[in-house]
Amino acid sequence: MLKFLLTLSLGVFCVSPLQAGELTPATKSCLSGEKQGHCERWVKDYKTAMEQAQKGDHGAQVTVAFCLSTGCHGAVTIDRVASCSWHLVIANSGAATVLDSSNLRNTCRPMTPAEKDQARALSSDLVKKIYKRSMITTDQM
Repeated sequence: MLKFLLTLSLGVFCVSPLQAGELTPATKSCLSGEKQGHCERWVKDYKTAMEQAQKGDHGAQVTVAFCLSTGCHGAVTIDRVASCSWHLVIANSGAATVLDSSNLRNTCRPMTPAEKDQARALSSDLVKKIYKRSMITTDQM
C-alpha cells in the first residue's frame, strides 16, 4: 500500500511542464444576483488578459497573476501555483517592477517546496512559449 501511495504522489509531481502549461484555471460561473454583471465583467476581462498575457503583455500578466491569487471577485478559481508561475514569468519578462518582485515574494514564499517546484516547471514552460528562450533562474521565492 505504501508503494502505491508513493507512486501515486510521484505521479502528481511528474506532470510534464507542457501538460501543466496547458492546464489553465477555469473561470467560474457567475451566480445570478446583483453582483452577476460585475462577475461576468471580470470573467471577460480575465479571458482577455490571459490571451494577451500569453503574447507577452506585462499588464495582462499582472492581471492574470492577480486573478489567480485573489479570485477576481469570485470570477476565477484561485490557484496559488499558477499565480506564482505567472509572477515568475513576469520576473523573467524584462519589464518587472519593484512591485512585481514584492508580489512574487508574497505569493510564492508561503507555498510548500513541492508547490514551488510545480510553479517553476510551469513558468519555465510559459517563458519558453512566450519569449522563446529559457527562464532566467530567480529564487526570490
